[in-house]
Amino acid sequence: MIRSVVALGDAFEGYEIRSGRDSEGFVWSAGADWLATILGAGRTLHTWASEQDDVVSFTGRGAVHAVLAPTGGPDRRERWVVRHYRRGGAVARYLDDRYLAGGNSRPIREFKASVEARSRGVPTPAVVASAVYTTGMFYRADIVTEFIPDAETLADLLFGGSDGPIDVERMLHIAGKLVRRLEDTHVLHPDVSAGNILVHDHRGAAEAHVIDLDRCNVLTRATPALTRFMRDRLERSLRKLSALHAVEVSDVGWRALRDGFEAYP
Repeated sequence: MIRSVVALGDAFEGYEIRSGRDSEGFVWSAGADWLATILGAGRTLHTWASEQDDVVSFTGRGAVHAVLAPTGGPDRRERWVVRHYRRGGAVARYLDDRYLAGGNSRPIREFKASVEARSRGVPTPAVVASAVYTTGMFYRADIVTEFIPDAETLADLLFGGSDGPIDVERMLHIAGKLVRRLEDTHVLHPDVSAGNILVHDHRGAAEAHVIDLDRCNVLTRATPALTRFMRDRLERSLRKLSALHAVEVSDVGWRALRDGFEAYP
């Protein structure tokens, strides 16, 4: 399945393929021996990460593990994030973490979208590695991306009881600007929710990153201007979380978000 990476052309530059029994993956070249060791032992990346002494785990649709990087990645971040692909919606009841083999796998799709989005100036963590584990007509998969330090999801910042003081209007404004950048660069993300936007505030310079690009479509620049559905998707997400946590987004907050939508990147 991963052998389809040969069709990725320039996007795959700097990465290598490694295989194990019933598993195959790609990895940033500096980590080739690391991936080969894990797959050769019949283990998964997600299991490997869960067993590290320095692991920090986050809950969501399954556990996500952040670990110290065992080697350098594309952006040379100190930590990596290891995520196991799980289905959402009604189909999850039947397939859970299984995907039908054939065509490009979820990791390949996310990798291609990530590389192209980053080339267009969309802030999103670099993909370090991935692996698929095949059983019959199905596969399971993990992906590794670089960890953005001192970042929280917009959902956690606004509704999760963050430790420090939060400039809510500022966070909403930069989230709105991120959505505008996705629109202007023709990166179509079908799930721009508050949980898929990371907000990073470093030395007073706040920036938002979008994550979970496996369902993204990166369109040609000749494509007509995108509709407003990504803006609507984010607003629906915020309203749902607001009702769930009984934390109201103020009129000033909504205005800051919508001003971000209209800001030129």
